[in-house]
Amino acid sequence: MGASDMNERAIKKSGAEQIPANILDLMLDVILEVMKAERGSIMLLDDRFQELTIRSARGLKKEIIEKTRVRLGNGVSGKVAASGQSIFLKGISGERRLSIEPGDLINPEIDTSYVVPIKLNDGTLGTVNINSTQANHDIRPEKEWLVQGIISRFFEYLIQAESPVSHHETPSQLYMMNIFREYNTLRELRVVFDFIFHLITDLLTTQKKGVFLLKNPESGFFDLVLGYGFDTKRYREIYEELVPCLKESKVEQARHITIFSRKELFAGPAKFFKEDYFVLMPFIWQDQTHGHLLLFAGKSPALDKAMRGTIELICKDAAKSIEEAASGRKFHELAFTDSLTDTYNYGLWWKRLHEEFNRGQRLKDSKISLVIFDIDHLDRFNRTHGYLIGDQLLRVIADRIKSCLRSNDIVGRIGGDEFGVVLPDTPKQDAFKVASRILDTVSDLPVDMRIQLTHPPTLSGGMATFPDDSDTPEKLVERAKTALVSAKILGGNRVKTFEHMEE
Repeated sequence: MGASDMNERAIKKSGAEQIPANILDLMLDVILEVMKAERGSIMLLDDRFQELTIRSARGLKKEIIEKTRVRLGNGVSGKVAASGQSIFLKGISGERRLSIEPGDLINPEIDTSYVVPIKLNDGTLGTVNINSTQANHDIRPEKEWLVQGIISRFFEYLIQAESPVSHHETPSQLYMMNIFREYNTLRELRVVFDFIFHLITDLLTTQKKGVFLLKNPESGFFDLVLGYGFDTKRYREIYEELVPCLKESKVEQARHITIFSRKELFAGPAKFFKEDYFVLMPFIWQDQTHGHLLLFAGKSPALDKAMRGTIELICKDAAKSIEEAASGRKFHELAFTDSLTDTYNYGLWWKRLHEEFNRGQRLKDSKISLVIFDIDHLDRFNRTHGYLIGDQLLRVIADRIKSCLRSNDIVGRIGGDEFGVVLPDTPKQDAFKVASRILDTVSDLPVDMRIQLTHPPTLSGGMATFPDDSDTPEKLVERAKTALVSAKILGGNRVKTFEHMEE
């Protein structure tokens, strides 16, 4: 059985638990925009109870979303899911083809409904429900192919994202010149960006090569954050070659999809770009440009009015996601917590470390130990299993670390795969025992994550203690990282203390 088949079965089996909520919201928004409908929902099947529940909705009351349960085979959605056939309904008129009766219709105020099954090979995962109370809506049967295409591409991407890299398209390449203060924010949005990138390049039938450029709120300029089809080691050079083009008014002020020829975009010869055409797609939300997707094409893509409108709707919804994630105002706790691992983010972790130092310096014989952990060979793990499983690994490891700590200990994600653990009132020998216990807790991760691993994940740790090794927080971090490097050189899966690192 291939990896794609196994992932399809896994998604079919666990359904709602496997599908990222932000992708469901994005898919629903795009479909509603295409249909020009003001309300709709995505319902997914819970195999345990053979019921459909609402996982994403627009225009519905909260209590309806929370309480709605539709048995498979009952009601409009239940009959569509059971039959695997889509249906258009006008008013309260029945539909003989699926034995739809007036009693199956929940809201008599709805003028027109389009309900389409979400199918995955031989099964149905749920339904997309598109509704309008207005008589002058744009819900048309001839648009069905477009909706089906969006749903199909969504699940293709979802399956590929869960497969090892060797089994699907090259994943996006993360470049940490970005507008987000929180590393995890970009990783969460990355799922959305990948879906958008592959959906748009499929619609345009262009090569899988391009970059996402997002607006930096501090500089007001555009930073390169994700790339496709490039060597990551050349990102800075690629970005520097693009900078003069991005500063051109014709690019910076673009409000619609624009196709540039090589001569129009580059004043002189381009070192890294050999393509003849460049497609610029601005992300605009509430009249503000939040970024661009720039695609590289060997020939000018065909863009009729319908295709242009669809892609601009996708870009608008992407801009909305960027605004919500980057603003930091949606949820106050995002300013303090790494939402991927539910540990402190770097800023608050650093602040708490300083507070402990201030307290320790006031107390006689106070000891503060610091351990910095790093996941061994995380890049290899992500290449083999995909970065979504890599995110799961980070969450599980964070949980394991927290399970070994006291309530007054401080843990934060201080880098992409680094965790900092501050142990107040803990001498070196006791801190070493805690660190060793943390290493032991990751030994059964493959069982906990329910995956088979050729190389089980391990941690390396570097430890330093105040006041034995340092009298400032900055030096303590530096020396713990020096000990971490020593642990890595020795092969990983161990903890080294600063005083023993030369042994």
